[in-house]
Amino acid sequence: DCEYENGNTPEILDTLKKHSIEAAFFVVGSYLKSSPDLIKRIVEEGHIVGNLSYSCSDMSKMNREEFEEELRGVETLYEQITGLPVEKYYRPPMGKYSKNSLEFAKDLGYQTIFWSLACEDGNQDSQPVYEDDFNQLLKRVHPGAIVRLHNTSEANMEVLDELLIKWEEMGYTFKSLEELP
Repeated sequence: DCEYENGNTPEILDTLKKHSIEAAFFVVGSYLKSSPDLIKRIVEEGHIVGNLSYSCSDMSKMNREEFEEELRGVETLYEQITGLPVEKYYRPPMGKYSKNSLEFAKDLGYQTIFWSLACEDGNQDSQPVYEDDFNQLLKRVHPGAIVRLHNTSEANMEVLDELLIKWEEMGYTFKSLEELP
């Protein structure tokens, strides 16, 4: 998830390239505005850019019009930057959803993507340290895992290479969201 840029994304992209992994970067409006060159690099390197909503608000409480405005805001900025339509993957901010929000996303042509493995890395005032981040992610990996990491977490950036190596040694392979059943 990309809510803002603090310098970690280039190294994350380098690590993903080293392992030939195509990831999904779910972005908000402010990230698109502040980091258009990184968005272009993400796309050029074959990654998916998904929609996390324009303002990263609780989408579960919005009416159809508000919900659509949130997703369209990301679509518009993304198309201005890349010249391409946004890929139709939506991640509910904070994992909050309602029956209505799931229906709204579907009506707009989106596939809603949740995660099954995450660490507590979204709060900048309470970041995991390297060892805790690595051990937590290593212990909790499972077949079919969809891993959610925030690009703002320095620990995530630091553990990513070693973590991917360990997961590969454990027999895991990495697939794009496009390969989901």
